[in-house]
Amino acid sequence: MQLKDTPPTSPCSNETMDYNELFEDEVEEVIDGEAASSNNYIEANDASDEDIGIGLEGSENSEGNNPVRDDSASVFSHHKGSVFCCHLQPKAGRLAVTGAEDDMAYVWETHSGEVVLQCKGHKDSVTCVRFNYDGSYVATGDMSGVIQVWKIANKLQVWETCIGDLTWLRWHHGANVLLAGTESGEVYVWRIPGGECKVLPGHGDKADCGLMLPDGKRMAIGYADGSLKIFDTKTATVLHHVPQGQAHTGTITDMDCHPDNNLLISSSVDGHAVVLKTQTGKVSRPVLF
Repeated sequence: MQLKDTPPTSPCSNETMDYNELFEDEVEEVIDGEAASSNNYIEANDASDEDIGIGLEGSENSEGNNPVRDDSASVFSHHKGSVFCCHLQPKAGRLAVTGAEDDMAYVWETHSGEVVLQCKGHKDSVTCVRFNYDGSYVATGDMSGVIQVWKIANKLQVWETCIGDLTWLRWHHGANVLLAGTESGEVYVWRIPGGECKVLPGHGDKADCGLMLPDGKRMAIGYADGSLKIFDTKTATVLHHVPQGQAHTGTITDMDCHPDNNLLISSSVDGHAVVLKTQTGKVSRPVLF
């Protein structure tokens, strides 16, 4: 498939909607009590040179004497360009989804590498792929802003849209609600598969990352100018706005929230990680690296 540069922003729809009437009872508070219980990895202090495929200089395992050791259980090699994103199906991890430079996304079995679903129809490199919270849907997004949602059970596409240049794609952690950030700063929130939509407004700077808080009702957005906002997703209103310079002076690259919903940590290209209180938006503890 022909590779190409990212096209200019060209949203596919200018329809307006009454967002305040959407998702009235969609999102309940979600508490996930599951804890990791498996430990299938070799402890670092217990691993020998032989375990990790590295020998001393001059040994029979050194480079040049033998091929590089491959301990992979399976290899997926259907893509015809750089692979940009991947995600494992929640809980069982039986399926994986990958997106690549060849304008394709594939859902495949992790134990065999067999293709379960080819997500066709993208117009540019696929840079975002995510299963929903229970693994029943998968969303794929490309650099031109085409987003598709597929149902795993019947392998059918159930929804598609186009929003212009896409920066990230996430699912709500307890409901079939899809979230997407854009170069222009708006964040879209859709109920799947119906497609009802809300828009969390931007201010002209790229929405570089987003996070649904554990309560399932608020969302934090980090922007390219270093500002951060916390939204009420039901009303699409800003609860707290941390302006540029108060927490960060550069692009916010990632965020995470404590399970009690009270503390949010954000990281930035300015070399700072900042802890702030989600109830007030007040910066609690800046850390310089």
